[in-house]
Amino acid sequence: MILKIAGLVVLVLALVLTGLWFMYVQAPPPELVCEHKMAITLAEAGEQRGPAVENLLDQLKLKCVKDKRTLLQLRGKIAYARQARCILAATTLSESERCG
Repeated sequence: MILKIAGLVVLVLALVLTGLWFMYVQAPPPELVCEHKMAITLAEAGEQRGPAVENLLDQLKLKCVKDKRTLLQLRGKIAYARQARCILAATTLSESERCG
């Protein structure tokens, strides 16, 4: 009887830890985060777009993805996931910049 209870406790604990892992550590890929940031930038820029702006945005996106991957390696998944969720929730560029 005690072994059954211990087994249930271990099973519940494993399920809770798995749920917490997906809630706090599972994060969107850097490409998605950077696309959202670029979309915010374009929305704030309005109609001021041209070939030079498109080239600049492509370069910024590549730098953004590299920076996010570096953040993931240096600070870990939890810090990256927190920042990525914050950026995806942001509606303005200034809000996304406050995410860290």
